[in-house]
Amino acid sequence: MIRIKEMLMKRIDRLTVYFNIRQKIIFYVYLVISPILILITTFILISNYKDTKNQQIEADSNVVRSLDKSIGVIQTELSDLSVYICINSDIGAILTNGRPEELNEDSRLWYNRAPMKIIQDIIALKGYIKTMAIYPENGVNSYLRCIDSSVHLSDIEAVRQTDTYKKAVEMKGDIVWKRVSQGSGSIYQANYADKIVMCREIFDMSKKEKLGYLVLGVNEEKYIDLCKNAIQQENEGIVILSCEGSELTRYGTVDEKILSYISSEEYLKQDHKKRAVYFEHDSYNVFCSQEQKKGVIVCKMVPKSNSDKQLNNIIITPILMLIGMLVGLWPLLELISNIISRPLQRLCVAMNKFQGGDFNQQVAVESRDEIGEVTACFNQMVLSIKELIDRNYVMALKEKESELSALQAQINPHFLYNTLDSLYWRTQSEGNDELAEDILALSQLFRLVLGQGKGIIPVRMEKELIANYLHIQKMRFNKRLKFEINIDEDIMEEFIPKLILQPFVENAIVHGFENSEKGGFLKITGKRQENNLVFSIRDNGIGMTEEQIAAIWNVEDSKRYAGQRIGRYAIKNVRERLELKYREDFSLMITSRPSEGTEVTIVLGGFGTNMN
Repeated sequence: MIRIKEMLMKRIDRLTVYFNIRQKIIFYVYLVISPILILITTFILISNYKDTKNQQIEADSNVVRSLDKSIGVIQTELSDLSVYICINSDIGAILTNGRPEELNEDSRLWYNRAPMKIIQDIIALKGYIKTMAIYPENGVNSYLRCIDSSVHLSDIEAVRQTDTYKKAVEMKGDIVWKRVSQGSGSIYQANYADKIVMCREIFDMSKKEKLGYLVLGVNEEKYIDLCKNAIQQENEGIVILSCEGSELTRYGTVDEKILSYISSEEYLKQDHKKRAVYFEHDSYNVFCSQEQKKGVIVCKMVPKSNSDKQLNNIIITPILMLIGMLVGLWPLLELISNIISRPLQRLCVAMNKFQGGDFNQQVAVESRDEIGEVTACFNQMVLSIKELIDRNYVMALKEKESELSALQAQINPHFLYNTLDSLYWRTQSEGNDELAEDILALSQLFRLVLGQGKGIIPVRMEKELIANYLHIQKMRFNKRLKFEINIDEDIMEEFIPKLILQPFVENAIVHGFENSEKGGFLKITGKRQENNLVFSIRDNGIGMTEEQIAAIWNVEDSKRYAGQRIGRYAIKNVRERLELKYREDFSLMITSRPSEGTEVTIVLGGFGTNMN
């Protein structure tokens, strides 16, 4: 996890490496705020989505339950009426009479001997019961009543042949519900309108003897009116089934696959109390309700696209709010970033001028916050550096130049050019050529060291200086000193500080060979290596220990010119001069082992061109 975080931060750093401070402020604020706003928006969206979805489900479920209860009220009223007819003693006396011929002689039999007027008042009060028929099993004439001009089957034998009658007999007094379409059919000779018909067989108290067959017909429009109130869009549909799964009525768009499922034996066998009120089927949300075991099954089918439209509106609103907040945040961040970045821009401009050498830069401090503190520190730093340069740097340069002049003067404080020239011509006239060459080398050495007061010379002149110096030293050591100078031609015209190689050559001779009887060999090399000039002075003298090497760099200033010999004083002076001229773009390294010799390596950066 930590590694992933580090990789992510590196990628962000690479992405913002070229951003200015104002852009970085805006970027990082958006980087922090955007995920938070997105999370909040997502949470609100999901919460609202779930709440709305649950509200839709709850609303449609309540609609279906309400419709189920309303239809249940109708069917309960029909059931109560049928029970009243079945248990009425007057009606029972007609159905159990053993002399049907005598009863049939009375054309107003049912009105004279049964409470049909009361029953008719009940039917009239309800309004939705359009037909009623009682078919006695003992041969008494049937009671047939049709308010809407429909016509019942009048012959009991014809009725007994119908499937509805047979089903009612099997049910042993339980109610059978059936939908009868307009026209002729198994129950009516002529049916004026679509009806929902309730049928039941009337038995005696032991339910062994059939007494009669009761049929009550309800106009389907009553059911349709109730269903209309439960439909919100045209592509929704409602279907009402009997508890056995037969379709009683439908309204709207009904999916046949769903209808086939809810009327299947698999679905009907489920406990009506445990059956899911809501479930999804293909592209529909389905809501079903069955309040009673013998009650109807009310099913509402709602296409998912209906709810998706409303849910999409819920999704769009938070997203638009998120976009609005992100866009509205931009001008605010622009204002804030400008307030922060403007002082930094002024400070950056001043720093660039300071870097270019303008040490008089001062930036106005406009606040006391961190930026104001940085600005004040910058102003103080500029003043301190300017004072430091005025006091120390210029003085140090003058001091080092004085040391160089003193070093040059120490090489020959007593001889003049004219004396050397005179000695040269005198020895040559006397035929002493070897001595004449030595004097000439000494004269050229002084001319190179002291000539024209130049502190920067070509590599070629430094080579000549070393060669003349070694020529003179070879006269001193006779055949005990041998040397080799190998400096590449392509660096001869590069400029370097004067006397940065000679002190190491002198140190090698004075300290490496002076006390050695075997003599010595000295090799000086110079070459170009990439953007650097690399010089090496190697000898096979007595060498030095680590302590002796460390002592070279720790000479006290008060002892630097205490003696005539230059030695380690000049070596430390070389390093200080290189530090002043090249800053950090150089290296000076001394490696040595006792009895094996010493090697000095000097590396100068930039080919020495920065010294021109």
